[in-house]
Formats: sequence, C-alpha cells, structure tokens
Amino acid sequence: MFNYRDQADGLRRIMAKSSARIISVIGANGQPATAWIRNLAMSMLMPEQRLLLIHAHRQPATPYSLQAIAANNSAIKRGIIKHPQGYDLSCLAENDLLTSPLSQDLKTQLDGIVRQLAYDYDTVMIETQLDTQAYDLTLPVSAEHELVIQMDRSDTAIKAAYVTIKHISQQHGDVPLSVVVTGASHDQGQQYFMRLNQVCKQFLGVTLEFLGAIPADETRSASTMSGHRADNALPNTHKPGQTALAFKSVAHRLEKQRNTMPSLAVA
Repeated sequence: MFNYRDQADGLRRIMAKSSARIISVIGANGQPATAWIRNLAMSMLMPEQRLLLIHAHRQPATPYSLQAIAANNSAIKRGIIKHPQGYDLSCLAENDLLTSPLSQDLKTQLDGIVRQLAYDYDTVMIETQLDTQAYDLTLPVSAEHELVIQMDRSDTAIKAAYVTIKHISQQHGDVPLSVVVTGASHDQGQQYFMRLNQVCKQFLGVTLEFLGAIPADETRSASTMSGHRADNALPNTHKPGQTALAFKSVAHRLEKQRNTMPSLAVA
C-alpha cells in the first residue's frame, strides 16, 4: 500500500488542526465542471486562508496526478502546484475517468491522500463525477461533505440533474446537496431550481438548497451569426463584472454554510 507520509508528522498536523472544509462540485450530467469550478475557487479565496483545488484528471498545468504519486510512492507535494491566482492546484487521475475508470483500490488510496491533504488547508475543492459503472462518486470523502451541482438553464439539465441526484442518493444516502444554475439571472435560476427541487422531494425524498445563479458572460454568449457583434449579445447575457459578482455571491452563501456542514473533525 502507498505510504501517505510519515505517520508522526501526519498526527502532529491533525492535532494542530482538527477540521477541514471540503466542497465537491459536479455537473448536472454527473461529469466534471472544470471551467466553472476554477471560477468558483477564485471567488472562494480569502486572505490568510489556503485553498486547494483538485481537478478530476490531469490538466496541462499539473505535471503529476495524485494517481501517479500513489503508483510511484512519491512525495505528495510533487502533485501540488501554486496557481497564479493564489490557490494550490492538483488533480486526481492521470486520464479522463470516462475512458479510464479507477479501480476500487485506487479510489481508496486517493481518498486517503485527499483526507490527509485536507488538514493542510482551510478549504479543499474537489471536481468530482459519477463512476460510469457503479454510479458512485469518485471519492467517498465527497459524499461526507457538501456537494454542489452545477446545472444550466434547460429542461434537459433538470432531467440530467435528477438522474445524477438519484444515483447519489441511492449510492451514498443523505448528502448535503446544493444547486447553482448557470447561464441564468437569479430569478430564472430560482425557477429552474424550484422545478428540480420539487421532483426530488416528491420522488426521492431529497431536499436541495439553492446557492444562486451565474449569468452568461456576454463575451462568451454573443451570437456567432454573420454580421453580429459581441455587443448584440443575447438578452440573458451579462457583463463579465456581473458574472464575477454572481460567483462571489455563491461563494458567500457557501461560507455561510461553513458552520452547519460536517468537517473532518478528530473524534
């Protein structure tokens, strides 16, 4: 088995800090939400606090995955880099988990590494997804803490989110679930959330929490039709500054939940 770190050093760190904040993010379709979680991580940054963002699989900026660290019995610090925005960055798997699913033993190893890393940070954000065969979350630790579902403003997304929540509920039981609706104003997001929450309560006995909505960035959502300019954006798009404020609002709501959610506490 992989030797995570010197046990005495690990015990000292755990005793020095008895809890850690873990937030996992998943797309409505049960797949990663890579670009979205990066923006949320930047909004979650606070002075004098350390944040670690763990992507589902290796990115161009991450030379070593935690999977490779485990396989080669290397020091964990090799799998962590400092992002220019101020947070630390890592990744779980070497390849896309859709095409290269992890074995149960490797999931257990990676889960142990992440649990230990959590004691070195104030907040750990995990980009998670559903296993394509077992339909459970990549890491068990994600099911023990807050899970944020990113859903766009569409009927298809509501159906996909319902199926994802059903799998999570069946595989992991009672998990604190929150929803952010993207590409929508606050009122629009709340309407789509209420529709999803209603069917989840009625058919699954699951109650969700609405974290907020993120409007579409007009620089990315403008019509691409010939002759149309970026300032002819669709009615539901907003300026980048408004999008940043919406991310900050979501981060603020997550911060308010800090004292009501479970943590990695020492018994």
